[in-house]
Amino acid sequence: MRIRGNKGIIFSLVLGLLLMILPYYATMSIAQEEEKPISIIVDGKEVMFDSPPIIEEGRTLVPLRAIFESLEAEVEWDPIDRKVTSTKGETTIVLYIGNTKATVNGETIIMDVPPRIINGRTLVPVRFITEAFGGDVKWDGIDRIVNILTDINEVETGLNIPGLNLTQNEFTALPNWVKEGLNLSMIDKGYDSAKIYLDSLSVQKGVKISDIQPADGNGIFGYDIHQTVMWSTGCDYSPYVTFQGNQSNMGGCAGRTLVHIMNILKDLEHPFTPDVSFWYLHSRQEQLADGGPLDTQFVLQQNGICPEAYAHSDYDGAVKMTNSDGTIYYDYSKMTQPNALTNAFAQYYRMMESDKFEPTIENIRYALRNYGPLLAGGDLVIIQGEEPEQGHAVTVIGYDDITKTVKFLNSWSDLWGPTGNGYFTVPYDKLAENFEFMRFYQVIPVERVGTEQAYSARIHIETGEFSRIKLRVTIGIGNKSPLVVWDTPNEEVFKDYSKTLKLDVPLPLYASEYWPPASGTNWYIEVENTSTWDTAEIKGLTLARLKKDSNGKYSTETFPSKDTGTVLQPGETRKFFIPKIEMMDIIPIEPIFDPITLPFEPITAPINIR
Repeated sequence: MRIRGNKGIIFSLVLGLLLMILPYYATMSIAQEEEKPISIIVDGKEVMFDSPPIIEEGRTLVPLRAIFESLEAEVEWDPIDRKVTSTKGETTIVLYIGNTKATVNGETIIMDVPPRIINGRTLVPVRFITEAFGGDVKWDGIDRIVNILTDINEVETGLNIPGLNLTQNEFTALPNWVKEGLNLSMIDKGYDSAKIYLDSLSVQKGVKISDIQPADGNGIFGYDIHQTVMWSTGCDYSPYVTFQGNQSNMGGCAGRTLVHIMNILKDLEHPFTPDVSFWYLHSRQEQLADGGPLDTQFVLQQNGICPEAYAHSDYDGAVKMTNSDGTIYYDYSKMTQPNALTNAFAQYYRMMESDKFEPTIENIRYALRNYGPLLAGGDLVIIQGEEPEQGHAVTVIGYDDITKTVKFLNSWSDLWGPTGNGYFTVPYDKLAENFEFMRFYQVIPVERVGTEQAYSARIHIETGEFSRIKLRVTIGIGNKSPLVVWDTPNEEVFKDYSKTLKLDVPLPLYASEYWPPASGTNWYIEVENTSTWDTAEIKGLTLARLKKDSNGKYSTETFPSKDTGTVLQPGETRKFFIPKIEMMDIIPIEPIFDPITLPFEPITAPINIR
């Protein structure tokens, strides 16, 4: 078909294309606010500039004279050589406009970006300048604030960091931002990046995981993972992913990864096991730390994590604060705090953490096949870009020897990524440049049969983009008080822009009195779609109970709703009753793939746990 000269047709095609893409950008504007101007805070005081700072290639450039004066440094400008010379104490810095080469006390150093002249003003890289003069820089990407501390000579001592094998001299030599970060909360970015940095220091290089011996006899799996998810060319645990966390614009990547791992391991152990709460992990760490450094390992192994339905990870109650030195933090005191009941429930959901090991594909294959999903930490330049401001942690979910890639689950929503579902892959030959260390985990089996934790439900609802926060879900029976398992979370603070609610939750504590579900018991799951623009489709609503027969074999009996496919319109609320089912579905804990002959001996003892 010829279109040359047909201007009307071309105009129509262009107009049609514009009409197609404009709604997309309109939707994107919901999630992306207009960028704020960059603020520079030096020792708690904001620096005022006659021209605004800019970001170039991930680095902040600021007007020369104002920043040097705020750092109490002398500065000279040579217009002939376009050279900047600055001195503070015994340190002299020399920079040249447009040149990434600089000298500090005569030693040549290559900067990430060169100084620039823009609109008649000379701009210099603030991080390089500050650190060259012995200061410390922190970047708040949420509010676009550069916090600078000029005096970091005081060294903290006596800080007990669990699992850290460093001498006092080595500890003293740690960057100040690491020591400060370890005292921050799980979702304040400094903690995650500091912990990832420390973990990378003590990684076991070249470790042969099969040689790791048990520390005791308490870590044996309650199931045979060899026969659960495995085939000859790789493995993939994504079928066992239920709830996908979204850290939004906050930190907490390590905590989200731990929640992903526990949910998968518990579902492998017994289907429909309730998913655990990130907020509980965060708040319980803070509570047990009592002002000191967080001890994640202790919380995982000794305390556990209670289900999401008992401790909603809803940060709308958090209050943004700024202290006297300009540091931004959040006050979580108005949110529901851990209590005796949630702490008791947490005891059912515990796991142990392994030593760190080098992220080679050989180690990944072995650990994935024998222990399940892994935690991986490092710079992750493949998704964060070169020289990111902080480290990141993700869940290793599988590998494929055909495509020679490792599969990961991120915590940046179920809309993120190359395929728009929260997953991404890294080629085998790119592992070393993205990751510094990995860990694997073992659940601590705790008997749920015969307890209130044996009764659960799976909620699976699909909404439009950004709309799972508009759902409210309750479970109840007759006129008894229902249990609210999901309640329009994170609409205001740390917004959770995600589309899928697939969550395993416990049933109300009275579940055993009204079991099995029958026409006279009136079990229901109520779903309220508070969105004013998106529909919500019911993909599955299922009540379940974990059982064990006289031979000690586990199975799960399920009672699914027959309302799969029902669509709730914006603003609609509906109760879905679970009627009597004559033939109950029995889900045995059996292999989903035929067992294969492994190229290595199966592990017969638990891992070395610190």
